[in-house]
Amino acid sequence: MNKIERNHILRLFYDFINMIKNFIFFAIISIGVLITKIGLIKSILISAILIIVIILYQFLAWRKNFFIVKTNSIYHEEGIFSIKKIEIPLDRINTIDISQKLLERIFKVATIKIDTGDTNKDSELKFTLDKDKTETLKNILLKNQNITTNTPEEDNQLYYILSSKHLLIYSLISNSLFKGLGLLLVAQQFLDDYFKAFININTSDYINKLQKDKIYNNIKIILFFVIALILISLCLSIIYNFFKYYNFKMWADEKNIYINYGALNKKNYSFYKEKVKGIHIKQTILMQCFKFFTLEIESIGYGDEEGEKSILYPICNASLKNHILKNIFEEFQYTGQINKPPKNTYFRFLYKKFILWAVTAAICFFIKPKFALLSFIFLLFLFIMGHLEFKNTAFGMDKNIIYMCCHGFNKTQSLLKINAVQSMTLSYSYFQYNKGLCNYSIILHSSSFGKTFQVKNLKNNLSRGIF
Repeated sequence: MNKIERNHILRLFYDFINMIKNFIFFAIISIGVLITKIGLIKSILISAILIIVIILYQFLAWRKNFFIVKTNSIYHEEGIFSIKKIEIPLDRINTIDISQKLLERIFKVATIKIDTGDTNKDSELKFTLDKDKTETLKNILLKNQNITTNTPEEDNQLYYILSSKHLLIYSLISNSLFKGLGLLLVAQQFLDDYFKAFININTSDYINKLQKDKIYNNIKIILFFVIALILISLCLSIIYNFFKYYNFKMWADEKNIYINYGALNKKNYSFYKEKVKGIHIKQTILMQCFKFFTLEIESIGYGDEEGEKSILYPICNASLKNHILKNIFEEFQYTGQINKPPKNTYFRFLYKKFILWAVTAAICFFIKPKFALLSFIFLLFLFIMGHLEFKNTAFGMDKNIIYMCCHGFNKTQSLLKINAVQSMTLSYSYFQYNKGLCNYSIILHSSSFGKTFQVKNLKNNLSRGIF
């Protein structure tokens, strides 16, 4: 308490690397110009002086970046020429995140992020400290809020552990499969540009060769590559998810939720239940077929980092989903009526997709008439998408909760607290108005200055008497 604390020296290394990444392109061009103007030796001397100046500046910035934990607040100050000071009451803290990258684990260091739930980014504090200091700071902050810091095993709290079996299922039926496809595309470019210097291989040649072979051989080769592509991307998806969600645990007590996971990059989250503003129950098309769900939450400060989701539980069946919602989020139990779009709105979910198909088919026909036949596969895809959007769309409200369901291939059910809603908008076109229909848009208070949720083509009298 009341002691000045600074970031670990590793933070200085991070800042230096980030500066190099931001200015590397400019630096290369500048060095090239200097060499042509004043020669190699003088350019090296100037570059060395600039590097020393940058290192000194980063060191001073590191020294001037410190924080003090007081009895009822945490004080932070940073800056050399422009000094910024902020003091946050401890009872305003919304989320405490602790993460460890591989390099940090080697040096027994961790990064702690403290978020107040304010939409102002200045209210977010992030420090890189010794692992012991990180845990001490976390315990001080949680103790001030009367949050227990026991593990679930110690206190016999309600907790859930993700098994390897379910993590494998998640890898197979979630959208993480596309991450594997993305890695394969990068690998293909690497093979074409770099690896062919050692082995005479060019994946583009196989595509060009297809034009010279017979149609049946082409189909066999395409099917082989598609199957191989899917299998490899599945393997990459499994590896990615096992590293990301390794040893996933979620537990809760009467007031708070705790989430731990990660192999190389370990994550540790703690936040108040009452500050959760919404729950999202998500399903990919395969999850809809096999009745699995992904649970995410809407809580300011959680899941707002790049590449991170506000995950509550990666995958669960209907029984486990209901158990989690009933035992941890009892206040999100929805008891109102679920309203679906009228049957006469079915075409409204399809007509824009038919227009898109017609334009695409016309373009294909003018390029090569045979391609127009292939566009019917695209039409089938669009029809299924529109049908699922009609099937999945729903809206309802009770005294405390707004229920919304939307999307086709990636179905999302949202349970939102009414007291967290900034505004509700009813919009409609001339044709919707004549049929008594409208679109409902909900803006929820979040870290992105209001997050919008929308459902379309529902009766316009579903929100009366709520606000």
